[in-house]
Amino acid sequence: MPKALEITLIVVLILLAIGILPLLFQLRRTAQGIEAFLQSSKRDLAQIAEDVHASRLRMDHLAGSFQLYLDELMGFVQLMGDMGRTAKNFHAKFSSTFDSASRNLGGIIGGISAVLAFFKNRKKPSYEEHQL
Repeated sequence: MPKALEITLIVVLILLAIGILPLLFQLRRTAQGIEAFLQSSKRDLAQIAEDVHASRLRMDHLAGSFQLYLDELMGFVQLMGDMGRTAKNFHAKFSSTFDSASRNLGGIIGGISAVLAFFKNRKKPSYEEHQL
């Protein structure tokens, strides 16, 4: 192999090594930057996970409180429904009793007025009929 070719090959290899060294340093810095980014992301994700967990606990607490409120409201609504049904039943009984009593009272008054009318319209014996 000629000496010029050997020198050219050596120079190319040296230039290649010189060109690759900054690339390798840049690759190392990039890897360090990625490592720092991943560590920061890990801390941020851990904080986000804690925040989400705390929010879920608060939502569970609110859901429990809301459930208690709804249970109390449901009890109140059922009580109001029971009171309404009781009032309706009482009204129906009172109304039927009142209607029955008024019909009976009307019948009694009608009967009394019929008896009074009978006695009132009954012919009184005249004086001439008495003398016979």
